[in-house]
Amino acid sequence: MGNTDRQFSGMHGLPPRQTTNANASKRIDAVMNDQLSRLSQIKVRPPNIAYFEKIMTSLDNVPSSKPKVGLYCNMVPYELINAFGARAIRLGCGNPAAVPLGEEIITGDVCPLVKASIGMMLCPGSLASQCDCFVLPTSCDAKKKLGEILSDYKPVFMLNLPAEQNSNLYLDQTAKELERLSEFLGSTLKRKLDKAALREEISQSNRRSSLMREIYRLRISRPDLVSIRDLFLMIQAGFTGIPLSEWNSETQKMLEWLAKEMDTPAPKRKKTRLVLTGAPMLWPNFKVLSVLEDSDSVISADTLCTGMQSCIDPSAADESGLKYMLRSLAMKYIFASICPCFISQATRLNRVIDLVRETSAKGVVNHALRLCQLNDLENYRLHQIMRKNKIPLLDVRTDYSLEDTEQLRIRVEAFLETLS
Repeated sequence: MGNTDRQFSGMHGLPPRQTTNANASKRIDAVMNDQLSRLSQIKVRPPNIAYFEKIMTSLDNVPSSKPKVGLYCNMVPYELINAFGARAIRLGCGNPAAVPLGEEIITGDVCPLVKASIGMMLCPGSLASQCDCFVLPTSCDAKKKLGEILSDYKPVFMLNLPAEQNSNLYLDQTAKELERLSEFLGSTLKRKLDKAALREEISQSNRRSSLMREIYRLRISRPDLVSIRDLFLMIQAGFTGIPLSEWNSETQKMLEWLAKEMDTPAPKRKKTRLVLTGAPMLWPNFKVLSVLEDSDSVISADTLCTGMQSCIDPSAADESGLKYMLRSLAMKYIFASICPCFISQATRLNRVIDLVRETSAKGVVNHALRLCQLNDLENYRLHQIMRKNKIPLLDVRTDYSLEDTEQLRIRVEAFLETLS
């Protein structure tokens, strides 16, 4: 990319900053260890769940010989990055101990996810600080400005998204954005795109979609067998830079175990089935998931970009040409997304209604992350459409702190009583 194509000129760049909080890393690790302890109390867990736990708590998932590309959204094609011989790593952070660190740079009323994400960047030795460059879609105002902050540290590429999901109008434009991303990766990483590697990455990604669809199908019958917390842990482990073939192999083991467990007697007391929608939930911020499962309910399906929705759609790359593969990735990552950043929320609303019917759920829980304006602006229509379809809905508005845990528990239990 030439100087005229640079999104951040560097004219007013600032020296990269690191936190002066000596205990920051210890607090971040303590939060993760506490969450691991809570997960260990789940009665039924896949026998290889320790593999996914190790992946989520490790900083050594990527060989030192491979460049690391940090992503802050699931609308960036991992396959394209990996085809350069690099490893794509999702860096969005759910650790509440990182929020105060982020406030050293980002003050005011900004969502905790963004504050925590920049907080991790300030920690020496963190995964974010090891990345060679960053890619962020323009999915919200906070991410746009986060990109400018991160440009003080490493090269940043902002992936411009269309305002509406009309592939007839914007597919060519979006495919060209992916071409531009490819040029950025080539010039930044000093590597060439391997088309054969891209085809293989797409194949492995489609294998992941197939595995997750089968797990989803089995969970419709027995959602009690795999906790939503273990499911989210497993899914998010696949976006840490490990080879997808390795993740697929371990997920296949989990699927085989789940298929065998289907023959075990179901609990006599059935838990209330719910569909989860709303703002993302990133490890280790599983507070709401814990409250829901501890309150005699079970999440039968979700639409979160950090849950099943992040890996359910395959890529229809039936041809081997680069342009065709980029168009198929645009269709998968952009035009199949249910992110509220797009003008219409019809895709998300239809998905929620379909999941309620498919899984025989009794109601919907909307995770409203404080200061997430996109989800807040959608809440009115979500409530009205759920009411129109006679689907009970509970808004769970919270942030990263644990102080409101009991208050959330009371609200969830009261909602479940109305359903029973």
